[in-house]
Amino acid sequence: MMLGTLAQRGLPAQGTPPWVPDGATAFLDFVNGQYFAGGAERAVATLLGGGFDAGAISASGMRIIGSNGNRPKAIGALFSDLANAVSAGGTIVYDMQSATDPGGFLMFIGDGANYSLADEAIIAHAEGDFQDYWDLFINGPAPTGSGMHKQAFTLARDVGGGSYQYAWSQDGNAALTQTVGYASHVLPVDTILIGHDGVGTGNSLNDIYIRSITLYPALLPADLPALTA
Repeated sequence: MMLGTLAQRGLPAQGTPPWVPDGATAFLDFVNGQYFAGGAERAVATLLGGGFDAGAISASGMRIIGSNGNRPKAIGALFSDLANAVSAGGTIVYDMQSATDPGGFLMFIGDGANYSLADEAIIAHAEGDFQDYWDLFINGPAPTGSGMHKQAFTLARDVGGGSYQYAWSQDGNAALTQTVGYASHVLPVDTILIGHDGVGTGNSLNDIYIRSITLYPALLPADLPALTA
């Protein structure tokens, strides 16, 4: 690991399991069945609820496809950690394996229960779009092809003067950024959905195994390519 990246992420807090990436505040490792949020190792059933189907987890990761009915919702300590990232800043990294070109919602963060009911939302798309319902819209090059892909997006990194930077990177590419004059309009956060929109409108991931999801404090754009390479 590069020393600069290590310094930016920080060292593990005392008592953090050794399998948690350096500096991470939450880590869902579906391949190895290890889950960390709220400062402690936890059972996955305490972190994912709603339409979550534990039977969708295998040695390949957690599968989401339109036909399998696995529709996870962040709950408990995971919800708290992610909701804090919306207001205080955070970087979320997805490691996944796709059967085709990646598509669908990586994450839906809303002030209502789903895509239909939310007045405000932040949506990260596996196709490379990262947006809210206001001024934020990052449209990156879409990752293509089956196989392994990594994507990272940063929420609300405080850059001073009342401005906040959002960023997105995929498969080792340089991060695209946008700076806006607000942290988020999705406050308070009501719902955080992983891999779908909550209403079945065709926005679920299109046959993707999520291998892991990692949450860090908000990182610099220059750090994202190394996390997605």
